[in-house]
Amino acid sequence: MVQLIKVEDREEGQVKAHDLLKDLVDGETLLALSGGTSPNYRKMIVEPADILPGAICVVDERYGEPFHSESTEFLLKNQGVKEYADKNCIETHKILKGKDLIETGEVYAKEIEELFGRFKRRVGLMGVGANLHTGGIFPYSLAAKSPEFAVGETVDDTFTQRVSITLKALGEFTNFVILMFGPAKQGALKIILNENENDMQKYPAIFYRKASIKSYLITCELRHSGKRMT
Repeated sequence: MVQLIKVEDREEGQVKAHDLLKDLVDGETLLALSGGTSPNYRKMIVEPADILPGAICVVDERYGEPFHSESTEFLLKNQGVKEYADKNCIETHKILKGKDLIETGEVYAKEIEELFGRFKRRVGLMGVGANLHTGGIFPYSLAAKSPEFAVGETVDDTFTQRVSITLKALGEFTNFVILMFGPAKQGALKIILNENENDMQKYPAIFYRKASIKSYLITCELRHSGKRMT
């Protein structure tokens, strides 16, 4: 189920995401973070300095050498998450370990399974693409139908090689905070909220509406001719 939260702009969205995470996350929580342009982890987590999970992992990764410039782990390092976690003795789990694409997915699937076994509270900070992919779960992808918790695969995207947790893994979470900002995401938002659209293979992000897991979807209202559009 999805609770829609409207904010004035992206910056207010980061503050709202922080407030939700403050209520949802404690030392017994696994916090899973996404990459992309929507989250500002420095503003959301690092500067407030009061989000203290038991462990941090990543939802998906653009495959390549460890800490390559387009990777989620590079983004988290630049936004201060790794330093923040080390300072507060929070364990962190990254995907890229110098193995090939398929093996990387297999290794991360086992790591996620182990983390799920240790942490009963699991909170994901997620994004949604214009094509309704979420994390690295793309339409009609292996991640959308695999019985594993994570996979490495080639998808139809600018960054073709991806490692991602799966729809199966999403079903193990207790809560999600979802960020969707900008005009390009408005069409995707309408599909997520449209109860006549129910094909999660075609639109993986529909998962958030159909699942019993409580999700909080933070988005901006569009403005047109001085008036808000909802």
